[in-house]
Amino acid sequence: MNRPDPSGGTEPAAVESLNPATLSAAAFVALYSVLLLCIPTRLVVGAIGAPGAPANLLAMLGLLWWLCGTVGGQLHRGLTPARLTVAFFASMVLASFAAGHLQGWYQPADIRPRFGATRWYVADVPEMTALLTSAADRGLLALAGWVGIALLTADGLRSWGDLNKAINWLVGSATVVAVVGVIQYFTGLDISGFISIPGLSAQGEFGGALSRSDLNRIVSTSAHPIELGVAMAAMLPLAIHVGFRDKTAPSWLPALAIGLASLMTVSRSAVIVAAAAMVVLILGWPARLRIMALILVPIFGVVGPVVLPGLLGTIRALFTNLGNDPSIEGRTSDYGLVTRLVLEQPFFGRGLFAWVPDVYRTLDNQVLVLLLEVGLVGALAFFIMAGAGVVQGILVRLRAKDEVQRNAGLSISASLVGISMSFVTFDALGFRQVAGLTFLLIGLGGAIKAISDKDADSPTDAV
Repeated sequence: MNRPDPSGGTEPAAVESLNPATLSAAAFVALYSVLLLCIPTRLVVGAIGAPGAPANLLAMLGLLWWLCGTVGGQLHRGLTPARLTVAFFASMVLASFAAGHLQGWYQPADIRPRFGATRWYVADVPEMTALLTSAADRGLLALAGWVGIALLTADGLRSWGDLNKAINWLVGSATVVAVVGVIQYFTGLDISGFISIPGLSAQGEFGGALSRSDLNRIVSTSAHPIELGVAMAAMLPLAIHVGFRDKTAPSWLPALAIGLASLMTVSRSAVIVAAAAMVVLILGWPARLRIMALILVPIFGVVGPVVLPGLLGTIRALFTNLGNDPSIEGRTSDYGLVTRLVLEQPFFGRGLFAWVPDVYRTLDNQVLVLLLEVGLVGALAFFIMAGAGVVQGILVRLRAKDEVQRNAGLSISASLVGISMSFVTFDALGFRQVAGLTFLLIGLGGAIKAISDKDADSPTDAV
């Protein structure tokens, strides 16, 4: 006998829905969302350094939990797309780690930072070896966390109820971050600067608002306005899904706060991520929702400049003045250098995180960084993994019988497409919130496909 599920489908009323392992997996993802987004990203366990962010430490425990659960049979699902693609990417990162150590590292004589970075210096061979060995080790620790949250999410969430809990906590955490940012925009008050957690220390200053055209560029709990903008823009489709799912006025407040926060970062990357995500949503929505979106856009165009004077005009100028923007010219000037260095180690690169700006150059393009760090094969593995998450969400959109379930699949795909677009606008995996969200979304893509398949295979009884 089956009972109705809040998502609109059915789930077994048997023991599985009360299985402590599945409930714990949903709670684990919820806790990860809070740690990833609500704790300022600069706060880490000082003795560990960059990989010691609370969310990453929890995710590494998640990998251990996933391994134990898989060996013990609690999480056994066979060779799923999520498992195969995540394993492919992880193996390529390990291959790049080995390639970097076998081939060694050097600092090209003609490389210089574009804007005279104060921390850049000429390093001798022993310094290079020590610095990049440490960086590659940090890359493996980051990878362990990314793989842990992706696999535990994909395999641990087993019901629509579990998935709803995970999405609710993720959107709720993003809403808290957005509200902190909105307050910062209007007041300049750095709320995140007041957060102090025993055992955690700050890696540099954080939380202060930057400015662009006399507007506060909010940072909230992120390391930079671009990171916050990308994170908020990527969460927007899921926030919209929650509004459609719950169908109450308060349920739309998260989408409003998250959308405003993404704009208040005054970031091109945020606009590009939001635009890509909304294109996916609009293409997948039924006609009535498309019409509703077309009605709301001009209304926002009229109300927005009144409520937020100067903001929309400044954002528009970011795109109309591209030809005069030195940051765009700087990005394109990297192509020749990157091509030359990639051809030196084309297949497996030099190790994840081994492109260290202090001795090389900051590259505001994660695709280029992937090519340098994990090579052509590793970069291909990453986009196959991300693409698999997108495709799985789209398949749920096409095959699920319930509208809420279809919209959940579409929203996960839209969020993942959006955040993937940021990989060509800044060094996304170097920012913990964006990196963590990327792999969490990959896990959600795997989870919703598995849940939908199980739902389709299970005979349903009338209640």
